[in-house]
Amino acid sequence: MAEIFDGRKLSERMEREIISELDSLGNPELRLHTILIGENEGSEIYIKMKEKSLARIGGSLFVHRFSSSVKPEDVTALIKELNSDPSVHGIMIELPLHSGFNIREFSSLIDPLKDVDCLNPENIGLLLQGNPRFSPPTPSAVMRIIKESGAGLKGAEVCVINHSPSVGRPLSMLLLNENATVHICHVFTRNLKERTKNADIVVVAAGVPSLIRADMIKEGAVIIDVGMNRVKGKIAGDVDFEGVSKKASFITPVPGGVGPVTRYTLLENLLKAYELGLR
Repeated sequence: MAEIFDGRKLSERMEREIISELDSLGNPELRLHTILIGENEGSEIYIKMKEKSLARIGGSLFVHRFSSSVKPEDVTALIKELNSDPSVHGIMIELPLHSGFNIREFSSLIDPLKDVDCLNPENIGLLLQGNPRFSPPTPSAVMRIIKESGAGLKGAEVCVINHSPSVGRPLSMLLLNENATVHICHVFTRNLKERTKNADIVVVAAGVPSLIRADMIKEGAVIIDVGMNRVKGKIAGDVDFEGVSKKASFITPVPGGVGPVTRYTLLENLLKAYELGLR
């Protein structure tokens, strides 16, 4: 039976560390600005969670909502305004972005020193060089959880089921930096079971409920579920938790697993952005 990871306990530890650092800096108010285009239930949930986490450390979240019919130049103007405002410490855009808008275009406009989601090309380049300014929140949370599991990464076979710019791709770089052997899978991957069956660690963020079943993993594997789906009115991940937990050695639940750690990794980036602004 797998050890079930408690993301809330780790996030509470991270919170204490952030509060301690803020105390040493004179308890400044960290200010994060996020941009939401169109309506998205998942984004609204995440916004509320970020707001609560920020409030717990004495920070504030400012949400800029646009309709899906907004002109790109209006969003561009806001980003430039936020870039020039010294009271703004972090800027991010809620993903997934509404269709018709280009995340690459908007993320390239965000000041690299305020890019707490690590999507600006300059920050991605630093990550690829192995010298990140910011570590992308979800991939960084996954790395921290893997280390919490006690699994060694050197030489480990890791299967990542996601190849997005915000999760799979940067996560693969972080894993390679730890000398893991990484297999990236996605919607076009053939025979997914063959990839997952031999993996020591499986990280899944496909957005497909119960995609990973017990017969797809090897005995004692570490399973990190980043998926977030609504099934019959409840939040569920991408893993058949009941079946897989009987075979894995370590597993993250949904909710209460990767999510809380991701939010506090974001706050760590926001704190770092504040400190960069002091220099």
